[in-house]
Amino acid sequence: MKEKHISRLDFKKFILALFVLGIVELQAQKPIVTDEFDSFLVTKKTEVGEVIGKIELIEPNPNPTIWSLVKPVPGGDPRNYLKEGQLDATKVVEIDSKTGEIKLKKQPSKNPAHYYAEVRATNKEGFMEQVLIIIAKPEMPKLENALDIFTQRKEVGGLMFYATEAVDKEKIDYAANVANALLSKDRKKGGKIAQHIKRSNSAMVLFKTYEERNTSIGFFMYWEELGLNAQDLEDEEIIPDYLRLGGPRNIRRDASVEEITHKIHRGGIMNAYPKIQRRIEAATKVAVERGFYNPQDGLPLEDYPDEYLAFGLDIYYGVMGHRSFEGKALTPDNLKEIDPELYDILQFLFPSKEEFFVEMGWTQE
Repeated sequence: MKEKHISRLDFKKFILALFVLGIVELQAQKPIVTDEFDSFLVTKKTEVGEVIGKIELIEPNPNPTIWSLVKPVPGGDPRNYLKEGQLDATKVVEIDSKTGEIKLKKQPSKNPAHYYAEVRATNKEGFMEQVLIIIAKPEMPKLENALDIFTQRKEVGGLMFYATEAVDKEKIDYAANVANALLSKDRKKGGKIAQHIKRSNSAMVLFKTYEERNTSIGFFMYWEELGLNAQDLEDEEIIPDYLRLGGPRNIRRDASVEEITHKIHRGGIMNAYPKIQRRIEAATKVAVERGFYNPQDGLPLEDYPDEYLAFGLDIYYGVMGHRSFEGKALTPDNLKEIDPELYDILQFLFPSKEEFFVEMGWTQE
């Protein structure tokens, strides 16, 4: 993974270097920030005026960006992180309009506590907003306590599952079964992907809610230092009946297969099968150009192949039939015609829908 994957910062530097050399032309567009959040820590020792963090664009942009803070409006963000009763971060921090640096302007009146706001990035083409979370704690979290929040642990196929006390044990077992089923074809081939997953210290970290995840700064401060390659999954987005019933629209979508696939992809597939990874990247590029795959705003370019593989697996397992492309429903059979390359890659890496159901102990209805 380290040989193939570059960090978001390195990716930005690479694109900017090409821009300076005149090899690529950056598209004039509104500024693109994350569709999720950035969180920063304030302790009682943080001094007023101190820079506690910086907001950056996801993609390089040739137009100057003006940064500003927006008071939190419950339900005002796409992921619904902003809720009633949350404390206002604009009362304790400010943002440099030119650099995006976040500075403490006043010590939080409540500590420990979580403060919320939105950051708005604006240029002449438009604007985009993302959530900002300021986490106030009496003192700096310690490395030795970084994993203490996870009281439930399990290993499947080299992939560790760390869950907080509040996560339903049955949902942990379900997510672990999903990972076991997804890796069943790999086991038949000798477990090459699983070996790389274990070697890369890959893990799923399970939180009860997004709120618990977003404010678990004691873990996220140190997970890289711990050498942990983590992918999060929340109890509230684990819906065991969704895939089994074919993705009915009256049931909330289950994120288990997608998020676990991301970790199997980055933790195992990229190193186990570098040629397959290059094929995934090429297929993604073609799919975007055709309009078959439309990445969401705020998704880094380097994450497009991850999301496309997971998107394809949803089709492969029959939960996208309500959507269509060029008049064809997104069913497993139609995927053979719509994107035969993606279908072939999925068939190589993962069990078929029928095989997956057998591994999960389900009968097809």
